[in-house]
Amino acid sequence: MSNTVRTETQRNTRVGSLQFVVGCLLLVWCSCQHKTNSTVHGQPHCVKEASLPVKYARGFAVDYYNGFKVVSVNDVKDSTKLIAQYILLPKDKPAPVDFKEALLVDTPVTKVICVSTTHTAEMQRLNLLHLIAGVTNRSLIYSKEVLAAMDAGAIADLGAEEMNYEKLLELNPSFVFTSGSYDGGDKLKSKLDALHVKTVLNLDYMEQAPLARAEWLKFVGAFFDKEYEADSIFTEIETNYLALCEKAKAAATQPTVFCNIPFKEVWYMPSGETHIARLIADAGGNFLWNDVTATNGLNLNLDYEAVYAKAADADYWIGTGFAKSLAEIKAADKKNVFFKAYKTGNVYNNDLRNTPSGGFDFWESGVINPDKTLADLLFIFHPELLPGHELYYYRKLK
Repeated sequence: MSNTVRTETQRNTRVGSLQFVVGCLLLVWCSCQHKTNSTVHGQPHCVKEASLPVKYARGFAVDYYNGFKVVSVNDVKDSTKLIAQYILLPKDKPAPVDFKEALLVDTPVTKVICVSTTHTAEMQRLNLLHLIAGVTNRSLIYSKEVLAAMDAGAIADLGAEEMNYEKLLELNPSFVFTSGSYDGGDKLKSKLDALHVKTVLNLDYMEQAPLARAEWLKFVGAFFDKEYEADSIFTEIETNYLALCEKAKAAATQPTVFCNIPFKEVWYMPSGETHIARLIADAGGNFLWNDVTATNGLNLNLDYEAVYAKAADADYWIGTGFAKSLAEIKAADKKNVFFKAYKTGNVYNNDLRNTPSGGFDFWESGVINPDKTLADLLFIFHPELLPGHELYYYRKLK
């Protein structure tokens, strides 16, 4: 048996096994709806029957009880700390008493609002675009399908800096997908609570392991009974990602890499804890700040001199923000031309897929396509290991 056939056979067996497990969990959940609950002091008692397999993500869990699901959002740094919890229960069914602090979400979910482009990407990947009633920040959206649906009036534009709450109420969504502090945090949630609009917290961006971010596809899928589809998609992403990691191990060298470009005289360099640092490492690159931990947040606030002292002779410069050419990098600061990566032309930006208004697909579908990002970086650092690859998110600046 050839290596190719053996690998494909192992992959199919693995995918089939995971799909079988998820399928069984869903069958258990459905069958539990017909069971009689045990009681404690005359009250219905919840019995957990199973949990959705989650391999990498630390920020969520999906548990199946007798007649309903419980989706939990946990602190990514401390998965034992509960942040929010949602009970997914068929409409008009009595709420369980064991989860008094949880938000009750009627199922089936009919329509939702997305305030982050990553949420629209997750919905679209699960073929749930028709259930998006509205979005915010149209200018930041890349998806041609989402933009076309907005132009056709199928998805409402709810504004940018300030949400159009009147239009939101007219849409009457099942809930709004929010992102915590990323989209205004308590201010937005407090406003929606006052309007009696339910919110569901999606913290995919808090995960720093690339596969952990992508696994939040299962979190979204759980609200629409799409666990099987989400698991199948994720398994393919995982298989591709791990295969690329294996290819990177064959690299003879590890080129040095640095990221980003100064903004208002501050160079926000990713720390070694960030997902981009992990992607660089998995692609066989040596990120120069890989062993540095940020004291506040995930980025390091550096000045030009600190970056130049460490990265003057770096082999690659990636992720140059809104700089679309080498000339724009020079125009931003003439000293940038002294970096070796600039001199050799090894400068890449992740803006190959973008819109004139500012929609970056790297920050949209990239959350659920870490395998495509990794393939790009592996090709950039070690083209001999991925011959014939066409860049998907990144492009070489000229």
